[in-house]
Amino acid sequence: MPLYPGELLNKRYRIIHLLAEGQYGNVYRARDVVDNRDVAVKEYHDSSVEMQKRFRQEARRLSELSHPQLPEVLDHFAIESSGQYLVSSFVDGVDLQTLLNQYGRLPHDPLIEWLQAACQPLTYLHQKGQLHLNIKPANIRLTPNGDVFLVDSGLPGLGVHLHDTGYGSPEQQAQLDVSPASDIYSLGATLYTLLTNQIPPNALSRESGLADLTPAREINTDVPPYLSLVANRALSLRPDARYETAESFANALTRPNSQPTPPPAEPRRSPGRTLGSPPPPRLSPRTRRQIEQRTIVGLAVLLVFVLLIGAIFTVPSLWQPDEAEQAEATVTLESAIVAALTSIAPTPSPLPAPTLPPTPSPEPFITDTGARMIFMPGGLFRMGTDEGEVDERPSHLVRMAPFFIDETEVTNGQYAQCVAAGVCDAPQRSSATYHPAYYGDPAYDDYPVIFVSWYDADTFCDWRGGRLPSEAEWEMAAGFDPTQSIILRYPWGDAFDGLKVNYCDAGCTREVRDSSVDDGHQDTA
Repeated sequence: MPLYPGELLNKRYRIIHLLAEGQYGNVYRARDVVDNRDVAVKEYHDSSVEMQKRFRQEARRLSELSHPQLPEVLDHFAIESSGQYLVSSFVDGVDLQTLLNQYGRLPHDPLIEWLQAACQPLTYLHQKGQLHLNIKPANIRLTPNGDVFLVDSGLPGLGVHLHDTGYGSPEQQAQLDVSPASDIYSLGATLYTLLTNQIPPNALSRESGLADLTPAREINTDVPPYLSLVANRALSLRPDARYETAESFANALTRPNSQPTPPPAEPRRSPGRTLGSPPPPRLSPRTRRQIEQRTIVGLAVLLVFVLLIGAIFTVPSLWQPDEAEQAEATVTLESAIVAALTSIAPTPSPLPAPTLPPTPSPEPFITDTGARMIFMPGGLFRMGTDEGEVDERPSHLVRMAPFFIDETEVTNGQYAQCVAAGVCDAPQRSSATYHPAYYGDPAYDDYPVIFVSWYDADTFCDWRGGRLPSEAEWEMAAGFDPTQSIILRYPWGDAFDGLKVNYCDAGCTREVRDSSVDDGHQDTA
């Protein structure tokens, strides 16, 4: 059932309008009434238990990504009666499909620049082991600042390879194994569409011989031969015959004086190297002169920029121009697009290679005191509960940075090292009388230290070069299951097990003991 403008989703997101619709769900623009900003809400209709698990995992993977040309994942949730939802930051601007619909064929130089810029976030995704699987002109957006964003990921982790006919590779359409080469096919289809204003034929129809791919230059004679060949290679039916990486595709777009490298005879292996940024796009001398001569008169919003291009571009349709006039019109359109972007961003420059945050090593390590620290990946997770104590309500999403945490409690032996260093105070027995004095007995060096205050614990952590975990970090470490992206009731699952905790069982001497459980130890174990 579609969402309607004004509808409040999950008591937080007020629907503004539909952005896109597909076979498995829709994408909406909405207003976050809590944070007071516009967001994009991606809806997925299948809300089965298995799909909910996959959706949480995929949402978590996406939440760990950070790139200046990708929307930020902000929230995810499921509503049993309607489906599952992924909320991300909304990228304002205009997409390439809108420009194509309004003006037909676009000039080659800005087109190349935009596609090369789109290859940067795609390269980042591939380096992180993630695919996009939904690349098309409608999902490449230009912002008022002139930046290029790649939006609306196809959620490859759901196991259902969503695609638009014409843009999906044969393996993606057939629901077979997909790879970065599948995204390269979609890049080629996007290039082909932008050059010809025609979507390439369905890949499975081509594979079965029911359709042929007409070279872009045969549809639009203004297409440079090398660009037609670039599109053809990226649209190869064999994955190993396409460009190996998004970077190599971007580089091929800037080779006007040479033919692209022919497809390899043998399947390629992953290069295992760091990908850089594509070289900056080149504008023709004539275009540069026109840009320098043009007086920029303050196009403050992108809507004005779009209308300006339309006014210039529709003039030639009023008469039949000769070749010189047609060439002049093409250059004028190119100048208008670049000039408009220049007016919005007064100091344009090629998009720099993104500076990515360092990723902590996921390998556990042993500290000087002998503690084993394990890696927690961070990202989005749901903290708290709607059913527990008052101070645990309501459940809410928290974004965590990656961190390391001790695998077990601090032991007597580890704490004794801080005492021996003259930094920590020895544990002091307080009002409790039912715990034996473990501290100082070598037989209990591996037992958790007790009878220390919060200040003692803080001092110990500072001495060790660490700190006490926050409540959110502790909750994630103690109960988060990364395989299902959910918080468990206990570290091992949702069912209580008295043998896995420090529990007053049959060996306990207190009146509140639980005689049905016996871990074989009188006290802590």
